[in-house]
Amino acid sequence: MQPDVTIHKGQKDKPVVIFIHGLGIDKDIWLNPLNTKIFAKNVPIKIFAAKLPRPLIPPCPPLKKGGYLNGKLTIGDIPEKVDSLWTALKDRGFNLVCWSQRRPVGPMDAAVEELKKIMEIVRESFPGKPVALIGHSRGGLIARKFMEAKPPEVTALITISTPHSGSSLALLGKYLKPLSPPLKVILPKDAHGTLSGVLKRFSELIEGNATRELLPGSDFFKSLKDVPADGVKYMSFGGTKTKLLTVYTWKRRHDEMPYPTPLLTIPDSLLKILPSSKLPDELKTGKGDFLVSAKSSELPWASNHYNVSANHITILWNKKVIGNTVKILEEIS
Repeated sequence: MQPDVTIHKGQKDKPVVIFIHGLGIDKDIWLNPLNTKIFAKNVPIKIFAAKLPRPLIPPCPPLKKGGYLNGKLTIGDIPEKVDSLWTALKDRGFNLVCWSQRRPVGPMDAAVEELKKIMEIVRESFPGKPVALIGHSRGGLIARKFMEAKPPEVTALITISTPHSGSSLALLGKYLKPLSPPLKVILPKDAHGTLSGVLKRFSELIEGNATRELLPGSDFFKSLKDVPADGVKYMSFGGTKTKLLTVYTWKRRHDEMPYPTPLLTIPDSLLKILPSSKLPDELKTGKGDFLVSAKSSELPWASNHYNVSANHITILWNKKVIGNTVKILEEIS
C-alpha cells in the first residue's frame, strides 16, 4: 500500500523539505491546520487559534442578571486561516513533501520505516536535491532515529516542540482527570457529555504504549544512537506557553455595550487547584508548552535553539519559528 503523500514541486534550485507530524494526528497539521483535529482527533485545532472576541455592537441580546449574556460563553474569534510553515515555504518556491503516518499512535520504529519509503519517493521525484527534515513533537524523534543511517541527502534537521530528553506526556492523565468536575461547574450542561468524552479519549491516547516511548529513560531513548553529522544544519524550537484557550463571558459596560471578560484559561486556571510542586515542567507556564518542556525541546547539538511564547499547537504558526526556519533553509538552497 502506497503512503498517503502530498508533494509540491517548487523551483529547481530549491531543496526538498520533508514534514513529519506528531502523535495521533496526520499531514493536515501542515496542509490545513485549522481544518484538522488533535488529541485522538477529538478537538479541532482552530479553537486554539481563537483571538480576543470583539465587543458586541447594539442591538444586542438581553443580558441576564449578573451580567452574563443569556449564559453564553465564547472562546473568541476564530480566524479563517493562519500563515502556516508549509504555506510560507511554498510561497518561497521550496519543494515540499508530507505524508500521513499509517499508525499515528503506533510504535516509533513503524514511522521510521515509513520515512525511509518517503525518502525513496523523494529520491525518485527530486534526484540529487538536498533534503531538510522538519519534525513536530514526536516527528522530530522519528527524524533523529532515521538520521542514524546518515542519509547523504539530508543537510538540515529542524525540530519543533520535540521532547529530545523525553516528556511526562504519558503521566499527564492523572493531572488532567481531576479537571473534569470544575469544568462541568462552569460549562453549560449540554457540553458535559462532550467534555467527558474528550477527556476520556485524550487520557486513553496519552496513556497508550506510543506515549510511553516518550518517557525519559524509555527503551526508545536508550536505543537512540544518532550523533551530529558533518555538513548538516541543526535547529530546534520550544514553547513556553501552556494556555490552550481562554473562555470568555460577556459583561455590560456603562455604555451598555457587552464586552468579553476572561472567565478562565484552559488548562492554566484549572491547574491552580493542583499542588504546583507536583506539576511537571510541561504544565508550567514559562517552562513548557503543555506537552513538552522547553528544556527537553532543545536538540542537544543544535547550532540555534529558540524558545517562543506559544503552546504545543500554536508554535506551528509562530512567526519566529517560520522566519528562522525559512532563513536556515535559504542557506542550503
